[in-house]
Amino acid sequence: MAQGTEAWSDDRELVEAILGGSREHFELLYRSYFPRVYRFALKRLGDPGEAEDVSQEVFITVFRALSSFQGNSALLVWIFGITRNTVNRRFRRKRPRMESLDGAAGDVACEATAPADRAADARRMLSRCESVIERELTPLQRRIFHLKHLRRQPIRSIAVALGKSEDAVKANLYRMRRALRNAAPELESLL
Repeated sequence: MAQGTEAWSDDRELVEAILGGSREHFELLYRSYFPRVYRFALKRLGDPGEAEDVSQEVFITVFRALSSFQGNSALLVWIFGITRNTVNRRFRRKRPRMESLDGAAGDVACEATAPADRAADARRMLSRCESVIERELTPLQRRIFHLKHLRRQPIRSIAVALGKSEDAVKANLYRMRRALRNAAPELESLL
């Protein structure tokens, strides 16, 4: 069996075996999905150590919460929901602020950590944007956002896929950009 290949007929069967105490089935789940979870976390966090920590945390959560899996979606989708939430908590986690005890050395330390500060600012902005997308956009607008900005599809293709006019898609994109701009004004140059 190749790594990442599912060797069970359906997700419920696998979940029931794990809940029944089968360590082999949990190891199968882990071997099948760990690489995908790790790649997702690495892409979002940009740090292999953090991605490894997140991946381990995800599978601990999966093991503890598996009894709540209802089968309304694929098991992979459920696991990625846990992964996304775990990664987002990393972005929201407060980082301790380091201050120099002597003023001259503090100037050097600030210059050395500037890229890290920019990365932290970018993560905070991304977290705010994600919050706006989840809270303020309609399901249709989230779908349009996904197709336009994540899949990089042209407006005409989006309109055809959703059965909407191009003007309707453009109007929704405008509303989304306005909502994001209000939540994160510094994002203006990127929109």
